[in-house]
Amino acid sequence: MKAKESLFLLLSGITAFTVLMTGCVKQPDYSGPDDNGQGGGNGFDYATVADVKINVDYSMKGNKAVFEVFAENPVIEKDGLLVRKEGVKSLLKAYTDRDSKYSGVVNLPTATDRVWLYSESYGLPTCVETQVTASGISFNLDSFLENLASQRKDRTAAAAQASLTRGGSTPDNILNVQTPLGGYDIDGKPDYLEKNAATVPDGLMNRVQNVLLPGTNNSQYALPAEKVNIEITQEASLKLVFLSELSQWANAIGYYYYETGHAPKTLQEFLDLPKYVALPNCSMYNGNYEYPGYTPPLKPGMQVRLKYFGQDGQPSDKFPAGITVGWFIMPSGFKISWGQLILPTNFGTFKSSNSDFNNYQEKVCVSLYDKASGKTVIGFEDGADSDYKDVLFYLDADPKGGIDDSDKPVIDPGEEYPDITGDPIEGTLAFEDLWPSQGDYDMNDVVVAYSTTFTTDKDNKLIAMKDVFTPLHSGGSLKSAFGYQLDMPTTAVKNVTIDHFSSSAQTVGGLESNQSKAVIMLFDDIHQAVAQGPITVVTELDGSVSMDKTTRKSLYNPFVCVSSEGFAPGVLRKEVHLTNYAPTLLADPYPFGRNDDKSSVDKQGNPTGPYYYVTADLHPFAIDLPVPDYHIPDESVKIDDFYPDFAGWVTSKGEKNKEWYLKPAK
Repeated sequence: MKAKESLFLLLSGITAFTVLMTGCVKQPDYSGPDDNGQGGGNGFDYATVADVKINVDYSMKGNKAVFEVFAENPVIEKDGLLVRKEGVKSLLKAYTDRDSKYSGVVNLPTATDRVWLYSESYGLPTCVETQVTASGISFNLDSFLENLASQRKDRTAAAAQASLTRGGSTPDNILNVQTPLGGYDIDGKPDYLEKNAATVPDGLMNRVQNVLLPGTNNSQYALPAEKVNIEITQEASLKLVFLSELSQWANAIGYYYYETGHAPKTLQEFLDLPKYVALPNCSMYNGNYEYPGYTPPLKPGMQVRLKYFGQDGQPSDKFPAGITVGWFIMPSGFKISWGQLILPTNFGTFKSSNSDFNNYQEKVCVSLYDKASGKTVIGFEDGADSDYKDVLFYLDADPKGGIDDSDKPVIDPGEEYPDITGDPIEGTLAFEDLWPSQGDYDMNDVVVAYSTTFTTDKDNKLIAMKDVFTPLHSGGSLKSAFGYQLDMPTTAVKNVTIDHFSSSAQTVGGLESNQSKAVIMLFDDIHQAVAQGPITVVTELDGSVSMDKTTRKSLYNPFVCVSSEGFAPGVLRKEVHLTNYAPTLLADPYPFGRNDDKSSVDKQGNPTGPYYYVTADLHPFAIDLPVPDYHIPDESVKIDDFYPDFAGWVTSKGEKNKEWYLKPAK
């Protein structure tokens, strides 16, 4: 308390103002709290939101991605794909680390018992539901999929075996599709996957997404076969590494090859060319599968070794120089309900990179060279929206110079990890202005709605905040100023811009003077502020605060300054904060522990914590509600009368009636 004591000495000459700031009722002599200065009142903090630990592991190495946390399901199914609902707001938006992991904290309404993890990043599930437990939120994709696979009791069809037939097109297999690499299980998972998954090159997924934008026509990258297919320039082995899929269908993909410079010219030549299935079901978990026990078989990084079959039909891991490799997709080629690959019967169910043979000569394949990693990325369009990200994979060649990547479009890395801005966090603050005495507890003396958006960098460092505070109601007769203290030093704030504020507080760079933490005052009188409308605050920060360690609840400490005479800049004032939120350095210590306040104080009556602004009965002096449309109680109607579930919420210390604020009596 040394800093506060020195400030009291500095301001000792303004005792006249101090008397005015102590409230609108006469205070009795100090007698201290009933619990020997420890405070605590009824032991309840009246919090309607809580900071919850969150640990997420998407089980994907080499991929730094953006994800969000929602308290309600944010998606609907449209045309077989999951799309985000309009108007549903996330509670957290952040980057994972480079292995798709995140560990931090998220602020949730206390009524929340489940959350939805949502991502638009390639390679991650679109939406996954998970529970909120006493220990927080914990999600591991590998464990989730293992649990999903354990439920496959009713899916007992036999696995398919490898198959290779010699010869060309036949009436039963008009496109000569073969499965010689191996068999697959009921879900379409190959039994010939490499033992270890590949580590996706750092940033590759982001760079691909920056080029093949979702929901965008990317057909400018779909080029003729001579630009898309891969030329083997020296003997090399090839691995196909799965990256991602965003399709409404369970597609199969594969490859074929021919001598460089001797591409098939006639339809019959193309039909006779053997086509080898590489992945029978290119599906990864996205949250929208309706088959009980079905587990989408693929995850990013899974890889298969492609085989070259000589004239004698014997497989080899090496492709000879002078061979060109082409690609095909079989849209909806895997029948999930049957657990089988369905051979195509026409060019509606088979599309290749040699587009001359596709219906309408449709170009369905893009081939992009990623300069940063040296990988060639292949993207397929299955026929729906021309974004060419329905199946994505890349090639690993050994030696690296074994394939010719010249003349392919180069991925412009652009800004791999741009700053991100989350959805607005909305709520309502309500204050009683007679503290430390009990008032009428209608919780309508000062009512202010807020909307806060955070902007963070790739390391989840907080670099900017935008707040919109809307004064809604003034139900008291006193003049109440409003501001908030941020849990950061003033040095962490680079700049503050405020529109439509009306505070007369002494400031430096938008921050109130004589404060060790950043304090922003917005208006002097709630009565005038209601008439003036919303106040917008943009705060630029130095990046020293990490959003994986803080939330709006822990960062923001809102308060009102109450006086019958009006706000006086630079002097001690009577501040009313949320329960257990500490006062600022300019708060008058005199009211603490007096009348109905049960704050923790020392022998001199100075507030010491951990308890601040607490009472012994049902009613708080201030409350923060996670809704922007709080139904304000009528004048002189106690909050527990206006909201019948309020009393049960308090007496159970928040265990019951957690959404009382959604159920007014009328």
